[in-house]
Amino acid sequence: MAEFLSPSDRQTIASNLIDLHDTFGRDIVVYKEAKKVIISTDPSYNHLYGNSGPTTPSVQNIPVRKVFKARIKYDTDRSLEYFGETDTQVKVSRVDPNSMVRIKLKAEDYEYIKEAKRIELDGRMFHVESDSRAHGLFDVIQFHTLFLKPIEA
Repeated sequence: MAEFLSPSDRQTIASNLIDLHDTFGRDIVVYKEAKKVIISTDPSYNHLYGNSGPTTPSVQNIPVRKVFKARIKYDTDRSLEYFGETDTQVKVSRVDPNSMVRIKLKAEDYEYIKEAKRIELDGRMFHVESDSRAHGLFDVIQFHTLFLKPIEA
């Protein structure tokens, strides 16, 4: 049976989706667990045996972060808030629009983000609230969608 799209057409459409993502994607900052660097202030301290008198080690946390492009969608569509006929509309209880954010990222970016502690976008901090949903065209996973919830109320 003949296929509607040739393999080159499929490749072109898939690359156009990547171009669309690059065009409309905005920067998000992904934070992982900070690296701990221990700084010893006593030059005669023997690290192997842990002796040579009292020391004043200090721990410095170095943030681990990386910037990615993601398509961001806030839940601000209120067109489905009311249901029913014209005279008897019933308001449906919906989640607060500021409480969930959907981001869509490239599959290779998701590999880094799945271990993230916090994600910063639009000046606010979020954490991952959902499992990933993988999707793409023609049986090739191109993107992952995640839902985020703000850390601050």
